[in-house]
Amino acid sequence: MRHIFMEHTYRTVRLRNNENALAATWFWQVGIMAFICLGLASECLAASTSPKTLTFYAVQGATNPPNQTLTVRRTQSKPATLTTSDNATWLTVSPTTTSMTTSATITVAVNTSGLAAGTYNGTITIKVGTWYTKNVPVTLILSPAPPPPPPTMSTATLTWDAVTGTPVSGYKVYVGEAPRLYTRTIDVGTVTSATVDSLTVGRMYYFAVTAYNSAGESPPSNEASKTIQ
Repeated sequence: MRHIFMEHTYRTVRLRNNENALAATWFWQVGIMAFICLGLASECLAASTSPKTLTFYAVQGATNPPNQTLTVRRTQSKPATLTTSDNATWLTVSPTTTSMTTSATITVAVNTSGLAAGTYNGTITIKVGTWYTKNVPVTLILSPAPPPPPPTMSTATLTWDAVTGTPVSGYKVYVGEAPRLYTRTIDVGTVTSATVDSLTVGRMYYFAVTAYNSAGESPPSNEASKTIQ
């Protein structure tokens, strides 16, 4: 029950006409209305939400940022219904409905899956009973994914039997990433082993060797393959 206290002051007023009488009545009506509004405002100020805003930082394609919390506090201990909602698909608030007395904690989560890099804005609406409503702005700053690191490179060592019975001027090593489709040719001279560098770790490579002299180049040897580690 709300009590309205009015202080009465007795004054001697000389009313010259009805217009002045109406003006006096209007003065008292305004005074009573203003007093009632101040009572409602003081009740609304009995609750608060902290923090006032939330900001999340994340990198595109990486894990979601850690959850954050909002705390709602009120001075009254009488149970009240707390409801929450949001207006963004990437934003989740929980619980959506609960009962509180003097305080309650709200968990706020962000899901960056499928989002392009950029800045996103959303709003969480918090209501306590029917008399307190608070909008909390939420900002998500999603940075572009960093460029992939340069591939790790390694080597492979090949050995083969020397050609006998025919003079040999040298050998050539052929390298490719598909069977019999070679993209690199390395002249290694007359040695019978070679180390091939600049091979990407994790990829499969195929190798073959030919011999050559003044008459021409032999057909490729049998093919060897290796996944680079």
